[in-house]
Amino acid sequence: MKKKQSRDWLYLAVFLIFCIVIGYPTWTSDYAQRKFVYTWQYNREIHSYSAKYRVDPFLVVAIVKNESGFKPEAKSKPGALGLMQIMPETGSWIAKTTDFPNFKDKLLLLPELNIKFGCWYLGELEHEFKGNEILTLAAYNAGRGTVKEWMEDNGWDFYFDDPAQIPFVDTRKYVQKVLWDRSRYEELYKNIKPVS
Repeated sequence: MKKKQSRDWLYLAVFLIFCIVIGYPTWTSDYAQRKFVYTWQYNREIHSYSAKYRVDPFLVVAIVKNESGFKPEAKSKPGALGLMQIMPETGSWIAKTTDFPNFKDKLLLLPELNIKFGCWYLGELEHEFKGNEILTLAAYNAGRGTVKEWMEDNGWDFYFDDPAQIPFVDTRKYVQKVLWDRSRYEELYKNIKPVS
């Protein structure tokens, strides 16, 4: 009986080692990462509007992944809507600024419009924060006014480069995660032609 149990444990150990040796390289392959971890839905819209508003498409897709997980109907507790989680007040301001007529909050649930507004807003934040990705992402998450207060309180300038210093834990983690995902998207998709 003990020999049978020992043999069963040995078979299990061999099976697990086999799964690790075969499974890990398969899971970490570019194909599997693109298929299961770093999917890229709304590729055409993201490339189109990121080009129009001169923002990095890899950054945009990383924001979409972290904000909504590519769910166009996503709604946050504070009220942000859609793929890029735009607050209705921000959407209304973007609509007025860009001459978009008859804006209604529910329009933010339309994927193409949400991406269009999100790319425009991201471009505005990048301009406001002099191209600093960390400050731009922090403002996208916590609000531009909050980030300006942090800059003033902590003596940060537009060369700020340490997301670990961001005072809000959620914003700090958000910025770090989006930057990580942005680099992964670039690694996985930089040589793949966008869907037209």
